[in-house]
Amino acid sequence: MFRKYYKTVLTFAVLSGLLSLSSCKESEAEQVKKDEVFTVKTANVEVAPMTLSFKATGTLEGIREATVMSETQGRVVSVQARNGVRVGAGSSLAVVESELKAIAVKQAEAGRLTAEAAHQKALLDLKRTQELFDQKATTKSQLEISELSVKSAEAQLKAAESGESLARRQLSDASVRAPFAGVVAMKYVNQGELLGPGVRVATLVDDSKMKMKINIGELDVPMVKIGDAVTIRVDALAKEFEGRIATISSKADMARTYMLEVELPNANHELKSGMFARAEIRQDAAREVTVVPSEAIITSGQRSQVYVAEGNVAKLKAVKLGSSDRTNVEITEGVKAGEKVITFGQNQLKDGAKITVKN
Repeated sequence: MFRKYYKTVLTFAVLSGLLSLSSCKESEAEQVKKDEVFTVKTANVEVAPMTLSFKATGTLEGIREATVMSETQGRVVSVQARNGVRVGAGSSLAVVESELKAIAVKQAEAGRLTAEAAHQKALLDLKRTQELFDQKATTKSQLEISELSVKSAEAQLKAAESGESLARRQLSDASVRAPFAGVVAMKYVNQGELLGPGVRVATLVDDSKMKMKINIGELDVPMVKIGDAVTIRVDALAKEFEGRIATISSKADMARTYMLEVELPNANHELKSGMFARAEIRQDAAREVTVVPSEAIITSGQRSQVYVAEGNVAKLKAVKLGSSDRTNVEITEGVKAGEKVITFGQNQLKDGAKITVKN
């Protein structure tokens, strides 16, 4: 019994000693790490003139794009639309059976002719009645009846004309036509299918010119205007194109950015809707802004940060970026002129780390 108790006590003492020794070593390692001094390089935060330049990515679109819908009901008897084929304004994309619609037009036309004849008769009757009334050969009530007959005939004629117009429109709608010249990006119907009002027939893209939508910050809005040049690079073609700002939104979105719409010519149709593109806007006019070297910026997800040297300590600060050029980045919020940002060695730092500056 005593021997067993002795072994238990001895084992506990050994384990306690080992844990204590391990804890001491960890504390020593942490202290060494805490006392470590990192060598860094710094640069001054300055106010300097910067030419407005910002980049954005996006997707090219045709200057006009539309999904053409059917406005009538019937079975498709022919399809002229083909993916990738160019069509002119008013060209037929698909045709729906129209035999019954043509019959309806003839019936409406006959109804309109009948109404015209009735109207002419009512006018003649009114003329005769008026002459008899002037000769006091008929009563006032007969004259009023003739006048009412003319009004009734006029109303029936208008209804008949409207009915004929509607019938002709329905016959015209049997041929689904392109609203503008362009290329068929996608057709959705085949011969023999049943169409109804609102059913998609084809998507049409006017690629005579292309457009690209990009967003800029509110501080950059005063620096751009409609007509300014924009350089657009299309990776798929490995080429750059010159575009112009066509519109500038007058209202910011939730992120306080404003949308620009850039247009660029596409006379030879080499640019395609959906192509990925990179846009860069540069302005000749410069403005005084707070800048730091681009290598000082640390990006983590959607956040941008810099390390600021305060004495022999590195402080991590969040910043908001503005425009940029080849060497510097505009800082709109987070640091101010006169502070020193770390440009080398920051990847090994943590907030509050000890540093020594060697420029």
